[in-house]
Amino acid sequence: MRKRIVFILATAVGVCSVMAQNNTSSPYTRYGYGELSDPNFGYTRSMGGLSAGIRNFNHINPGNPASLTAIDTMGFRFEAGASARRSSFSDQNSTQVSWDENLDYLALQFPVTRYMGFSAGLMPYSFVGYEFGNTQNQPSTLRADSLSSTNSYVGKGNITRLYFGLGGNPVAGLHLGVNAYFNFGSLDHGSEVTFADGRMHSTTQTTHIRVHDWSVGFGAQYDFNLDDYRHLVVGATLDLASDIGANASCDIVTAGVDTVHYDYSNSFSLPLSFGTGFAFDVTRSLTVGAQYDYQRWSKAKFYGEESLQDRNRYAAGAEWVPDRQSKKFLKRVSYRAGINSSDSYFTVNGKDINQTAITAGIGLPLKRTAHPSVLSLGFEYGRKGKKTDELILEQYFKFSLNLSINESWFAKRKFE
Repeated sequence: MRKRIVFILATAVGVCSVMAQNNTSSPYTRYGYGELSDPNFGYTRSMGGLSAGIRNFNHINPGNPASLTAIDTMGFRFEAGASARRSSFSDQNSTQVSWDENLDYLALQFPVTRYMGFSAGLMPYSFVGYEFGNTQNQPSTLRADSLSSTNSYVGKGNITRLYFGLGGNPVAGLHLGVNAYFNFGSLDHGSEVTFADGRMHSTTQTTHIRVHDWSVGFGAQYDFNLDDYRHLVVGATLDLASDIGANASCDIVTAGVDTVHYDYSNSFSLPLSFGTGFAFDVTRSLTVGAQYDYQRWSKAKFYGEESLQDRNRYAAGAEWVPDRQSKKFLKRVSYRAGINSSDSYFTVNGKDINQTAITAGIGLPLKRTAHPSVLSLGFEYGRKGKKTDELILEQYFKFSLNLSINESWFAKRKFE
């Protein structure tokens, strides 16, 4: 037991250091808090990113804390995930390709009582990572020809969530839960304008945001036991709007002329978020589900202003397992697929940057038991933006690896 706990703590330290790295190269992460990461682990990601109605005795579902009661009374669960992403960015003239890898999340789950479960872990909230530039030629009153300028942009960082979740089963069929999040991390953005004409002064702007504060979310699920194998789980989640303690600064330097410094306090917040969905065991082998999520970013503060816009997200997915009790390995393999579509919570040149993704994956049981450890492999194709004069078309292929270890840590062993 002690060696296992030491291993988990050591892994947690490693996850903290790795999650501080970038896992994206998207120029769209220049806006707002960057690219948002929905609260899904490998199992639910492959089903389009469902979470509100998901109850599974082999995997952790941090997206709805009400699901934390879905664990054997003698069980212990440990889960970790990693991913690799190939992205391409295209405009009217060229295409660029990048690869990014990341260790995504780490979590554990165990029962507190027969009717209560607990989970804790680390998972991403948002990512920033980009480096790009362009050259412009504009008419000038200082020169006979046009004035040439080069614009360079660079950004990095992320916001990570340390969460503590508790779920309970107060009455038959009804499950309630709460998540407490400690949000931490930093986001850095930089831009520079330089001129071919030496008489013009270059300008550099750098901003730094450091986040460190708590937020809270709630969840509920009701399990309608229709018969021996058909279950309908309806779920809902609610994350409260919250100000986040963030130290932010901005420096604007005009070479050889002036330096301007700004400090910001009490200028950032996270939005009220709501989600609802269901998961239906149609047969012993097939589960289908759908979900809707809403984030009220239009009321969230960003540099003291309500400059963002509301985000809607729609998802649907399914899982098929030929025969969970079969002695044949391939019949116990889980096959998953899904789709999701979401609005952007910011605009670029007055245009929305909507995203659509198609997901698929398989779950490979590592042993033949009622609640086996599972190795999950996932694939996701997504696209956002458009190939126009003012926007960029981003397309990506994401490959993910998830390991869910289920063990009986609290069972009393008998010796004869």
